[in-house]
Amino acid sequence: MSHHQIVPEAARLQYLDAIGVASWLPLANQLSTHGAVWQDASEFVALETEAEEDQSAQFSSVGSAPSQVETVAVGSNSGDMQPSFDEPPPLGISAEQAKEEASQLRHSLMADNASLGVEQGVQKPQTAQQAVVAELAVPVEPRVVDRIEPVHLSFSWYAVGVLVLNEVPLQDGAAMTSSLAQLQTAMVNALALGEKQVMPQAQGEFHWPLIPGKHGDHSRSGAQEALAYQLNKLLAEKMVIKVMLLGQRSADLIIGDGVELGSLVASEQWPEAQILLTHSLHQLLKIPANKAEAWLHMQLLLDA
Repeated sequence: MSHHQIVPEAARLQYLDAIGVASWLPLANQLSTHGAVWQDASEFVALETEAEEDQSAQFSSVGSAPSQVETVAVGSNSGDMQPSFDEPPPLGISAEQAKEEASQLRHSLMADNASLGVEQGVQKPQTAQQAVVAELAVPVEPRVVDRIEPVHLSFSWYAVGVLVLNEVPLQDGAAMTSSLAQLQTAMVNALALGEKQVMPQAQGEFHWPLIPGKHGDHSRSGAQEALAYQLNKLLAEKMVIKVMLLGQRSADLIIGDGVELGSLVASEQWPEAQILLTHSLHQLLKIPANKAEAWLHMQLLLDA
């Protein structure tokens, strides 16, 4: 095909489609264009009819596929090569110049953003994932729990209106042996409140925590509520005029911390009763000298 022959655009596109060329770049040394001109194969459809009419006049046969496709047009008599009137208009800037200007603009924007972030403390908005990570990274203050050490109590109610709570050492399996029961009943009879007692009319035991191990409730408030529930259930419609708290741990759960041995205290649970704190039954049996001190403490109940 001669370079000086003007080929209709429709025929040229049909020819390129026939040899399998769907897109191309014009030759820079023969076509004065700025940047690449991209031709989509979908544009062939509109020109198909016109190409069929001109194909027989312009091409007698199709040989082997050429190694290059050159698209030129004859200009004025001076011989200057101009793009065909069907070609897209030039962009007005070369690809190299556009790339250089885009790079300069990008660096300028990055520098401006960095300076604004330093001077004004502007932070980029967080994504949802970053917000969750930031929230998890904030240290959480540990919750303060009023813990209490494990405790074992026995409680007994006598028909004369006396309630006895005794602290049981954790290493002792039995809460009430025969010797402990005899000593407790003797202390109740020493109050001289009426008919001599032989044994309590109601009794039980209290263990805290209710569920052993680290998963159980070890709070003081939980122990106080659980003990109050058991005592209320035991003493339903029963008279309580005097209460003996034997051992410091029994006073901790009924009254609270700070109660001294030999003290008379009051409780909202039994507003009409006198409440005394003295040594536990186990301490009285283990240390005989404590019996004399406990007897002095009990004088407060006798005089009340």
